[in-house]
Amino acid sequence: MRVLIADDDQDLCDLITIAVEKAGYTVVAAVSNGAEAWNLLQSDEVDLAVLDISMPELTGLELTEKIRADPELRELSILIITANVQPSTAEAVHLAGANGLITKPFVVMDLVAFVRDVADRL
Repeated sequence: MRVLIADDDQDLCDLITIAVEKAGYTVVAAVSNGAEAWNLLQSDEVDLAVLDISMPELTGLELTEKIRADPELRELSILIITANVQPSTAEAVHLAGANGLITKPFVVMDLVAFVRDVADRL
């Protein structure tokens, strides 16, 4: 399974990359903003996008909406990561079309469990 990570926090990108790779999956790229992620999605095959909700250029929610509107990408699995624990955030993530939400700080094994679940459905 091929995973794209987009988060403007480099340490978090590194942590997610290590967790995904240790679980046996491939990280296609770890980028720092939504526009870079969108460009990569146009040119590379990805099975799961792990997106920070708050990024420069395109937020995780904006990117999720673009993905869901694109006929080529609409079936892509999307996990949103956020530090915002408000119920309105969870609702916005759901309405945008993401498949899951993890709040920071998170347990790495929860992230890996989500990734494995996506891989099992492929």
